[in-house]
Amino acid sequence: MTLIKQKSGIFQVRFMVDGKTYQKSSQTKNKAKALQIERQFRQEVLDKKLLGTKDTIGLYDALDKFQSSKVGLKSYLDISNKIQGLKNYFEDKPLNNVTSADVEHYILVRKQEGKAAQTIEHSIIQLRGCVDYISRLDYQVPMIRFPKIKVSNQRIRALSRDEEVRLLNELQPDNLKYYRKLTPHVDRKELLNQRQDNFDLVVLLLDTGARYSEIAQLTWQQVDLKSKTILLRRSKTNNEAILHLSKRAYNVLVSRSNSKAHAKWVFTDKSGDNHRKHSTIAIRNAISNAGIEDFRVHDFRHTCASRLVQNGMTVQETAHILGHSNIATTMRYAHLEKTQVAEKMKAVIDRFND
Repeated sequence: MTLIKQKSGIFQVRFMVDGKTYQKSSQTKNKAKALQIERQFRQEVLDKKLLGTKDTIGLYDALDKFQSSKVGLKSYLDISNKIQGLKNYFEDKPLNNVTSADVEHYILVRKQEGKAAQTIEHSIIQLRGCVDYISRLDYQVPMIRFPKIKVSNQRIRALSRDEEVRLLNELQPDNLKYYRKLTPHVDRKELLNQRQDNFDLVVLLLDTGARYSEIAQLTWQQVDLKSKTILLRRSKTNNEAILHLSKRAYNVLVSRSNSKAHAKWVFTDKSGDNHRKHSTIAIRNAISNAGIEDFRVHDFRHTCASRLVQNGMTVQETAHILGHSNIATTMRYAHLEKTQVAEKMKAVIDRFND
């Protein structure tokens, strides 16, 4: 029997071909229509058997299947974020219709947004992995020539002291130039709160070396003002680190604690109900207005790391602070450590000669 009537009255189509069972819902209670659907379904199966035609799958469904295959991995959350990012830029069409031109366009757009080559490369790796995985599931996949994106780990852009002063002055919540021409629909208090958020966020990024997402998603449960520490949960590398707060980072958190906007989140989104999203336009505008060139939000992390190494911390110690799972990632700062060692050598020789 090829039609099975469910309790709901809808007919289920079921049959066997070459010892394999095929089934799907007819989505109808009309037996005649269900029989027609059964014949069409059976013919599709036979055509695929004879012609070797593979099933198609939508891009988003393919990405979801690929993501599900990664459950349990330490990098699962990072992979999930990359996949969601791909959905934000690619339209949902049959996977086999995605072209090399689509991929090149994605890369171009991300570069124009100022994204680092490494960030783009990691997303492309997930897309390529998705295509390979779906191919193994015997779906139709595109013949895409995935470009190799040149990634340079040598780029280290750190703020100078002068640049930091200019930027923090620009971000100061009470900077009068942002209130002189307020339009009637802009609430002064709301603007003040937004500017305070951006100022506080930048201070914490500078003094902790944390990733933007780690501070944007910081909870009060992770903050211990008594011991002046924060517990950073690093989803990208699936590890944790307790960091001792600098004086100004501590003062920022004390101030925010005294006027909590949310019981759980240290920084909230515009709705005030959830953690802050990846909203960096105001910070990037402040960087530009301060006359600072070739500087990205992620470079606050480079700034902190550079200062640590330049002031006596080893690359290994800095790797722990940054939460790097691979010391090779931190080795980009090794030349700064070498400079410090050379200066120490000079000081030792000078003392000996004196």
